[in-house]
Amino acid sequence: MHPNPDTLGAARTLIDETDREIIRLLARRFDAVRSVAQAKATDGDRPILDNDRERGVLAAWLRDAEALGLSAPFTRRVLKEILSHSRRLQEPLVEGSPASARRITVGYQGVPGSHSSLAAAHLLATRSVRGADLRGYALFQDVVEALQAGTLDYAFLPIENSIGGAIADVNRLLIDNTLHIVDEEVWEVDQVLAGLPGAALDQVRTVRSHPAALVQCEGYLRGLEEVVRQPWFDTAGAAESLLEDRDPAIAAICSEEAARARGLDVLATGIADQERNETRFLLIAREPEGPDPRVPAKTSLVFRLNHHEGTLARALGILSAAGANLTRIESRPLPATPWEYLFFVDVEGNQASPHLARALKELRSACNHLRVLGSYPHRARGAEPAMEQVPAVLEPPAPLSCAVEPEPAPPRPGRVRVNVGPIQVGEGAFVLMAGPCAVESRDQILEGARMVRAAGAAILRGGAFKPRTSPYAFQGLGLEGVALLKEAGRETGMPTVTEILTQEDIPDVAPHVDMLQVGARNMHNFALLKELGRLDKPILLKRGMSATLKEFLLAAEYILAGGNQRVILCERGIRTFETATRATLDLSAVPVLKRMTHLPVIVDPSHAAGERELVVPLALAAAAAGADGLIVEAHPWPETALCDKAQALTREDMAALAAGLRPILASQGRAW
Repeated sequence: MHPNPDTLGAARTLIDETDREIIRLLARRFDAVRSVAQAKATDGDRPILDNDRERGVLAAWLRDAEALGLSAPFTRRVLKEILSHSRRLQEPLVEGSPASARRITVGYQGVPGSHSSLAAAHLLATRSVRGADLRGYALFQDVVEALQAGTLDYAFLPIENSIGGAIADVNRLLIDNTLHIVDEEVWEVDQVLAGLPGAALDQVRTVRSHPAALVQCEGYLRGLEEVVRQPWFDTAGAAESLLEDRDPAIAAICSEEAARARGLDVLATGIADQERNETRFLLIAREPEGPDPRVPAKTSLVFRLNHHEGTLARALGILSAAGANLTRIESRPLPATPWEYLFFVDVEGNQASPHLARALKELRSACNHLRVLGSYPHRARGAEPAMEQVPAVLEPPAPLSCAVEPEPAPPRPGRVRVNVGPIQVGEGAFVLMAGPCAVESRDQILEGARMVRAAGAAILRGGAFKPRTSPYAFQGLGLEGVALLKEAGRETGMPTVTEILTQEDIPDVAPHVDMLQVGARNMHNFALLKELGRLDKPILLKRGMSATLKEFLLAAEYILAGGNQRVILCERGIRTFETATRATLDLSAVPVLKRMTHLPVIVDPSHAAGERELVVPLALAAAAAGADGLIVEAHPWPETALCDKAQALTREDMAALAAGLRPILASQGRAW
């Protein structure tokens, strides 16, 4: 039976009028929401999220919906979207963020009509009053490079999918670049199968789409006969490609918007393996943007742990004890150290809030490396979290890890070991680092490595870049020296350490050695320390010649605050009025530092002594004082050394040092 044309037309007219009325009412509601936001901005104690108010609104909606015969799940879903949009409208108005007063440029991977572009538009509609320009790029890497170059204000990238899991390439970009998460969007992905106009489902032999979309629809694709899966750079790009190939046997998995915009037929809908298919996207910036304390927040972390029992449980226990609810945890293998992992963790809460700030401070002491990727608004799916009670005016954060106090501090629990390759430096063990002051030639560093290895050294030292008082003194072989040091370390099975002088040298040197040393002259080179803080590599920090212990620890704090917890402190002598030695070795620094910080403490007696005959006695005294290790200079042919020949130990001196250390360490119950 066909409907009466007049009746059908009247019904459609009524639908159109009703739709326009719905739009007008929504606009009216959101105008009222803006007025609420302005009132909250005036009254700084009011949170954006009022749980009691939202529960009351939901109850009223469901009551009215039931009276009118509407579905409760449908009503709840519509209201959830309205409330979510309402909160987003309020955030920039309450915060008074400068970002809301300008037009911004945001990059995403894909082309218009892709899920990335649709999700970005949805998020940014409430983030900037003047709007946003969206730019598509072929690869995730391209988006990040444009952000780093200043072409973009923000990057918008997917981080995980509820079916396919984490997006590994984006995780890698977050690790490798200094980026900050400032917002997120959880986008409901409705995948469809699209084909050319007139194409039939039984004709399809090839389905192309982004690899993540193919994974999300694997169950559906298995149900199609003889279908080949073809990875494509983007879902909307796959849809666009159908118009170029003009082959009815090729279909694309994409959004319905992408298919309709290109005039394609939708051959099947709801093809994802799970009914609820959601992708979480991150808005990423070059600088952090902490959310207003009244906004429910989430904080993303990445950390690395020592590879022994209980370390992960301890780290998670710190967060649990602080009441920080985890919303995500996953691991990623470290290619350079097989079977060790980086952990990505998201927790509810703002890093600036007192309870989470305290937890992060404690967590740093349990990790080798920790970076806070950002705190940003958290818009939970389903039930909203309770609003965290955060003061409107926050205290300045305390130092993160060194526990520097102007007055003597109580002993610190939880001392850590720092892994340098396979060698652990820290509490309970003793490590000898030795080698020439400078790498001079291949024969010299190879013979020197064999010599110190035979004497019990576990880590090979050697300078490739040498800061010298005189500009005419030997300055080292540079990158050639780094390569020779690496070769010697491999031949003798020892991890290596060398000094880094400038930020510019880090990319060329860091990948080829196991630990980087910051010399005494660079202890206050804060720009260098900050860059080293971004690395996931051990740092040996030497005390400045005139630095107090507090200044020494604050220098270490620059590295720790950047996320790198793998710091070893080195006492190497300070400048005093005494001239009998090159410097005055401050052995009291060893127990004092161990009381003030959880970090390993070693001693360099070579630079303090300046004379070969004094190095071994000072080294033994350092071990007796409880140092976690020594770093000494040794040379196979010291009479020909180009650098610090007077203090370089010979083969016989190294044997004497080893013989003297054994009874001291045995009496302390320490292994060597």
